[in-house]
Amino acid sequence: MSNDPALTLFYSPRACSLACHIALEESGIPFATKEVRIRENKHKDESYRQINRWGKIPALMIGDQVLTEAHAILSYIGDRAAHELLLPASGTLARARAHEWMNFLSSTVHIAFRPLFRTAVLAGANGPIDAVRRAGIPLLRETLAEVDRRLAGRSWALGEKYSVCDPYLLVFWIWSQRDDVIELVEEMPNWRGLADRILVRPATQRALAREGLTPEALRSA
Repeated sequence: MSNDPALTLFYSPRACSLACHIALEESGIPFATKEVRIRENKHKDESYRQINRWGKIPALMIGDQVLTEAHAILSYIGDRAAHELLLPASGTLARARAHEWMNFLSSTVHIAFRPLFRTAVLAGANGPIDAVRRAGIPLLRETLAEVDRRLAGRSWALGEKYSVCDPYLLVFWIWSQRDDVIELVEEMPNWRGLADRILVRPATQRALAREGLTPEALRSA
């Protein structure tokens, strides 16, 4: 792989970039990382906006090209994995199922957290913050329950084979277990089992360690 372009992942701890970080660790592809802490507004710095003008995380530098959006980055990593593909073959129904999962996570599950995590943005200046939060809780609970339902009887998102969909699922599981969220959602045994299997994988442990994500850090609001 010496002729392949160098990869650098721009990440923020516990953000969706964690899925890409884990996938890179699983892939066997050499890569570097650069931390851009969202909580410190580092994603708004001009230096990072030169990488991603939208100031969003993650971004993957591929040689002199920049790829954004977790779904796209995970797909790229999945196809380039050194040891075995982390995505089903192109043109198969299994491949379509992988994209179905990642689209669902990015467009529905991620959005369902916004009334809790971006309440003030949604409410607007002097808006009804408490009302926005209350309105979002039932939708979040329903959305997370649907994820758990889809995982019933499965070892991994796509069945019996681990894929890049699984660390993406782990990100939202982590969010659902935050101290300020966990009491608002129902028990999700299928998703919990998946998360437990992902968390013990060596690649996951390496990514969490690099990001400084202890069990306590994962739960904090």
